[in-house]
Amino acid sequence: MSEALLHYHLRVSPRARNIRLRVTAQRGLDVIVPKGYDADKVPTVLQRKKAWIDAALQRAERHRKFFEPAPVWRVPHHIRLPAIGKFWRITTKKTDSPSVSVREVTPHHLVMFGRINHERAARAALVRWLMRTTREYLVPRLQTISLKTGLRYRRAFVRRQKTRWASCSRQKSVSLNAKLLFLPAELVDYVITHELCHVAEMNHSKRFWRLVQCHCHGYPSLDERLREMWKAVPRWASDHCS
Repeated sequence: MSEALLHYHLRVSPRARNIRLRVTAQRGLDVIVPKGYDADKVPTVLQRKKAWIDAALQRAERHRKFFEPAPVWRVPHHIRLPAIGKFWRITTKKTDSPSVSVREVTPHHLVMFGRINHERAARAALVRWLMRTTREYLVPRLQTISLKTGLRYRRAFVRRQKTRWASCSRQKSVSLNAKLLFLPAELVDYVITHELCHVAEMNHSKRFWRLVQCHCHGYPSLDERLREMWKAVPRWASDHCS
């Protein structure tokens, strides 16, 4: 699993003597390092502390939801997916159906119909549409990059992870987060390339990063941009329906 793509904030502290991890409901995961610390070592630390980080993030999420008032639900007026360069406007049709469905009536027009005022049902319908769109566009992109790099995976899955853009298992299965669709195309290609490199190197060793550099020149700047991109994901796609 690619802890390098875990969402975190890196902060250099002149007073710090060792690397420290801190999780809060407001900021998520903070990685605090001393001045002069080699940032390339951070993924290894995160991998070693994975169990603690996952538990702390779950506690922080429960704390945030408990104290923050829930925003009023509104169906989005439009959806823009930079990863595939597509834009849709959304119209709604309230019906007596107990569920909500999303249908693409033209290449740039979606219709939502059913219990559209019911947040859980409406968001679930949008998420199902997002997952379908990911399978349609990003799984083929994974196949294309796999052939281009010669890094062959066995299976592809589409998921909606909370803290990772994608992952690769030891069985060489690649899981793509549907939220990738809200990222620019070059960042999506970097995430996919990163995971495919794990097919060959299931770690974050120097050999792994040399492989990433071979297939994705200038990856450090892309990795830096990626850490701040969670804010690009709209609320209806970022939170799990409850």
